[in-house]
Amino acid sequence: MKIYKYIGVALMVLSLGACKTDDLERDIDALKDRVTAMEAKVDRLNESMNMIRVALDGNKTIQCYTENEDESYTLTLSDGNTITLTQGEIGATDVYQEVSISTDGNWVIGGVETEHRALAVGGEPGVTPQFRLTMESEGKYYWEVSYDGELTWEEVKSQQGTRVYASASGSSSVAGPIASAAPNATGDKFEITLTGSGTKYEIPIVSGLACAITEPALEDGFWIVPTNTGATTPIDLKGEAVLISAPEGWTVTASIDNSNPTTLSVTPPNQDGAEGIITLQVNKGVYWAIDQIKVRSKKVITSWKAEYEQGGFYIGNELVNSETYPTLANEGNLIEDGGTISNSGVHFIKGGVNISISSILAITGEHPLVIVGDDPNNPPTVTFTGSGYLRVGTQNLLCKNVKFVRNGAYLFHVHTSANVDKVIFDQCEMELSNSFAFSSVSSNEKIDDFQFSNNKVKFTGKTETLASGMNFVNFGTSMTITKANISNNIFYSKSNSTSARGQFFTVKETAIKLENNTFCNYIQNPQGIKAKLTGDWSVRYNIFYSNISVASNNTSYLIWALEGSTFPASNDAFESNVAYNAVEENATDWTTFASSSMKPSGEYSSKIPQEEQSPLQIVDWEKGEFVSLKAGYGAAIE
Repeated sequence: MKIYKYIGVALMVLSLGACKTDDLERDIDALKDRVTAMEAKVDRLNESMNMIRVALDGNKTIQCYTENEDESYTLTLSDGNTITLTQGEIGATDVYQEVSISTDGNWVIGGVETEHRALAVGGEPGVTPQFRLTMESEGKYYWEVSYDGELTWEEVKSQQGTRVYASASGSSSVAGPIASAAPNATGDKFEITLTGSGTKYEIPIVSGLACAITEPALEDGFWIVPTNTGATTPIDLKGEAVLISAPEGWTVTASIDNSNPTTLSVTPPNQDGAEGIITLQVNKGVYWAIDQIKVRSKKVITSWKAEYEQGGFYIGNELVNSETYPTLANEGNLIEDGGTISNSGVHFIKGGVNISISSILAITGEHPLVIVGDDPNNPPTVTFTGSGYLRVGTQNLLCKNVKFVRNGAYLFHVHTSANVDKVIFDQCEMELSNSFAFSSVSSNEKIDDFQFSNNKVKFTGKTETLASGMNFVNFGTSMTITKANISNNIFYSKSNSTSARGQFFTVKETAIKLENNTFCNYIQNPQGIKAKLTGDWSVRYNIFYSNISVASNNTSYLIWALEGSTFPASNDAFESNVAYNAVEENATDWTTFASSSMKPSGEYSSKIPQEEQSPLQIVDWEKGEFVSLKAGYGAAIE
């Protein structure tokens, strides 16, 4: 049990203030002795609380015990845990608070009833208080208590509402929460009596009865079990018979081996996020030992094509299965290395392969175009060469888990008179020598729903330090995107010594959501989001990062709101962004609104707030990894 960082500070102060080596060593030794004594005090108290929990729950027995030289007892429980108990008074100046349980089943600490349950109620287990000591001043410590597994702490208060200190010079001791703890005369039970109430509990001593689940690594208190393989964990089951309780849809097996540890095998249902509790109960005669573990399933997908055939999967918020998108253009076969795509339909590409497309892949007629890399962990590469690119007309374009490489002018184009419901890019990677999307149409074309999420966009550009013309979406001011969701993406230049510059999002009108993106060495210049902004739009929680000097065109404009734009009720919708320059000379100027932009009434921040420390903990141009250090900001891509 830690006694807080202040103890280390006290050691440092002593080392700086002592003049003689011998005096210094004696002072440090004395302080170490006090710290050791306090750690022991905390350990004794918390072990007592753990033992009281065992007594209250009544679901464990004692396998064996030993009596120690200091008259304490070390108990080995049926779940394999050990607890060392020291009863009664400990030291002439130790001050504990009496611990008892009220008639309402709540913990009472030092005569003060808390709101925290000691006894289970309505299927909810009671909590176990845990204590620690915190230093107020040199040599003076007070008690704190946690009721939530040491996540939060509060001071222990006396009946007068004051702090309870760990010692009081000249006072008589107050016993710990357990007044007495010892085996009974026949040796078949361990008797525990609480100090505050005098309540006596008996815990059976049953040799050869064990029920212990060796916990695997937990996530938020749950054992995460993959759906495709299931999982196992060691267990120690000793006794005569085992009963297993599992959540509906889970398959759980376990067997008793009175000589050796065995294995708990668990297979979850084929769904993501199924939760429950697995309980094992082992008996020996009339006695039972119980252990349990919380479990949660995690669906592991190995083939998107298999998911398509078995009910479907989502690209963005669009369900893709054999009913919603029935045209499997390649007749159910995966496109292999060296293959191609020449028409609309649903296309699955084998993991890791390379295909090349040299002509325009146009979406026409009745069928949409869906391109999916089959293996979630190994995307294929689709390279567009020459005049090849994606062109949308009247049907949906959906892409998932594909790496696109484009060495030409743009990857995505909107055809004349296009009126499309959905264009979605999800979990894709892109290497672009120029723009992602471009259109010069002027016939009021429209995309109703544009989704661009969980992608990485690398602008390779030209060889010079500042590569211009690296537009993301440049549709001019005659085409509308009704709503655009651009979230959880990384936009970055090809190296830490280059910068990409371009128009980020230019359309006639849109309700845009630009949230939780990371921009690295990407300057939105000469304009950022240029459109008539309508509806519930927001531009927030983005990170803008630069580590190079840019002598010209180094102002990055986030928003250029055209005439007729409306603004959200709160400036938080566009002010909650951060920027960072790793250089001072010719640093990028991160600006919220372009000079020609409409601007909201009232006060607003004209600059994107600049961080003093980098908001990124990982910056790796080679791997395209840019991991946020600032909670809630930037992209989070696994």
